[in-house]
Amino acid sequence: MSAHPKKTTTKGKRYTDAQKQEVVAFVKKVNADSGRGGQSAAVKKYGISVLTIAAWLKAAGAAKATKLVKPTKVAAKPTKVAAKPAKKAGKKSSPQGKRYTDAQKKEVLDLVLAVNTSKGRGGLSAATKKFGISPLTISSWIKKSGMKMPKPAKAAKTAKTAKTAKAAKTAKAAKPAKAAKVPRAMSGLTSKGLIVLAGQVAKTEKQLAKLKAMIAAIRG
Repeated sequence: MSAHPKKTTTKGKRYTDAQKQEVVAFVKKVNADSGRGGQSAAVKKYGISVLTIAAWLKAAGAAKATKLVKPTKVAAKPTKVAAKPAKKAGKKSSPQGKRYTDAQKKEVLDLVLAVNTSKGRGGLSAATKKFGISPLTISSWIKKSGMKMPKPAKAAKTAKTAKTAKAAKTAKAAKPAKAAKVPRAMSGLTSKGLIVLAGQVAKTEKQLAKLKAMIAAIRG
């Protein structure tokens, strides 16, 4: 016969169906209100192990009911997903650069050329003011078209200089001094020679007056 007495084993507490239903109902209520934590709250309240309560929930089919509580968070996600298209739509609504046809570009370039030809400059500013197009855009059109912008101011100055030079050359060519040289010794002139000399002087004065009028017209 053994000297050590047998240990008396404690048997698990027996719960009635009503007690089990009470615990299961409590778990379901907490999960429905808070979304989770029903089993922990039941363990704390009734002093029953988690495994025991889990077995009761499984037997009562409450495990599926506990999973059905989760869609509360899943249902909230579509709100964020639905908000994203609104942001994308806002980006699409931003104004894009205006497109111009070749005919419109030609109209702008023709105005620039006309103003620069008549005034020497200011065509770009005039086109910007009239059509509301940025100077950079118009400049790029001019560069792409290969249009050479004239410089009327310089051309007019060159023409005026050439006209003055031509008049001066004409005046120089018309000088009668070279055509009829006055003799140095005036004592030996006859009356006929004096008459001829006087005629030359009058002719020279007439030509000189004509030249002065031409110069005055050019300067004016």
